[in-house]
Amino acid sequence: MSITSINGAARSRRLSLWIAALTALLVTQITACGGGGGSSGGANTASTSTSITEGTVNGFASVIVDGQEVEDATSTTRVENADGSFSNVALKLGQRVHVTQSVSGAVTGTTSILVQAALIGSVSNINTSAGEFKAAGQWVKTNTDSTAGPLTVYAGGYSGLTSLAANDLVEVHGSATYSTAKAAYVIQASRIDKQASISAVRINGKVASLDATAKTFALNGVTVNYSAATMVPTGSTLANDQTVFVWGPSGSLTGGSAPVLAATRLRINTSTTSTTVVSGTGQISGLASAYNSTAKTFEIDGVVVNAATATMLPTGASLASGAYVSVSGTFGSGGVLTATSIRVRQQDTSTALASIRLHGAISSYVSNTSFVVRGVPVDASAITLAAACPGVTLANDVVVDITATQQTGTDVLKATSLRCQSSVSGYTMRAQQGTAGTVDTAAKTFVLTKTSGTQKVQWSDQTAWGTGVTANTLATVTSTVVVEGYLDTSNVLVARSVRLLGTSDVDRYSPDTGPIYCASTTGTGVTSSTSTTTTGISSITMPCGKANEGWDNYDATYRPGKR
Repeated sequence: MSITSINGAARSRRLSLWIAALTALLVTQITACGGGGGSSGGANTASTSTSITEGTVNGFASVIVDGQEVEDATSTTRVENADGSFSNVALKLGQRVHVTQSVSGAVTGTTSILVQAALIGSVSNINTSAGEFKAAGQWVKTNTDSTAGPLTVYAGGYSGLTSLAANDLVEVHGSATYSTAKAAYVIQASRIDKQASISAVRINGKVASLDATAKTFALNGVTVNYSAATMVPTGSTLANDQTVFVWGPSGSLTGGSAPVLAATRLRINTSTTSTTVVSGTGQISGLASAYNSTAKTFEIDGVVVNAATATMLPTGASLASGAYVSVSGTFGSGGVLTATSIRVRQQDTSTALASIRLHGAISSYVSNTSFVVRGVPVDASAITLAAACPGVTLANDVVVDITATQQTGTDVLKATSLRCQSSVSGYTMRAQQGTAGTVDTAAKTFVLTKTSGTQKVQWSDQTAWGTGVTANTLATVTSTVVVEGYLDTSNVLVARSVRLLGTSDVDRYSPDTGPIYCASTTGTGVTSSTSTTTTGISSITMPCGKANEGWDNYDATYRPGKR
């Protein structure tokens, strides 16, 4: 794939429509799940604009996207499927997201978060010495340099690049920049998640070499045949240089060194059926590409940025292709993001762009230096607790605010600051676990019986259900479930996610005695610590483990003195 010159007017129109199309897509999600929150009577004459945030999840206070905090407790958080449907999901560190918020006057309305993987597919061409591989025909490089962007998070049983094997199925999140050496866009991975199975291959990028007669085009080294694909939006016309998302059935990417993808669905990030011009504020973060030092313009994953009048942060920072940047500014009628400020991560690794912030209640407490917050394991050994939380005894459900840094080769964050909070905000997130009972599917409630006491839980259409459990099967599940959510004014736990214990990487840091849940060797079920079995859960890939297994492994490498 080569970099070509683009007519400025056409590019501006295309990007304007790209923003409009994504906004329409996310509005569709909100409407489908009953969101919106608008008045049912009378005309709304307030001026409405759209605020867009796009980047990498680097914390959870609400959700933090490259340092920008976005309230997610009541948001719609979903992923787009190959058939055009949407599924609720729980956010994870390192994922790429597109956040849309409607703003009417001084009031922020609905928030929609769309999780957008860079690719889903099988692994090939692993080069551990170069820190790279291919997946779904796309080049991926891992990152161990915190000044170059978020460190790569490994999940699904992976512990590093050496864990990957040819033909593994993966979901990769990251930002892409053009490599002249490879003559292709290369994705710098912020998260690599091993998958037991996939329903479809997914790739995205810019259309090139379009053949409207043969109904084929090139996408970053992959030939896409879209003759049998459903094109979205309906009535759209495909053209070179458009940014597209392409899905095809698992196994439909064939051809080895000259891969061909038989597409079943293709979404164009433009909308010829929409005449709406979206304007509003935005923060877009990722790798800068196609930087033009004369025009002071560059792109981030297809979004054109005009940096001519932007304030560079830190002072003296300079732009270059390949730099990880966070741009704040305003989308004009042409769709270009006119930057007011640009923070360059290459020269700044101490601010919110490069650090991780966690705010919530402690769970899976093992010791004052080993616990979990918001589904992320935390090493607090560098914290002087008496000064950080005077008079407070750390334990499960104690609310803390943590600033931390990523560490290469582990999913444990190293806390650099910690403070305890005596007053709790309405949307403070917490994880509680136990067995589910008194399930009322009509009222969408159940009672969680914990080791000590019970907790009433309320779910909604926005709740994400993990592997092996749904609202319809909850009443039959005898295994331990983990609920993450917030307490409302009636002390009811409003569930953002419900899953089985043992189906997440963080459960390796569980202090529970005995084995945690794990996939059986035959893949027919999941065995719990009480020797009961939940059948029909063939997609769980977590290995069998024991209490504190994650901490034992971590201490052996990172805290040998503690061990």
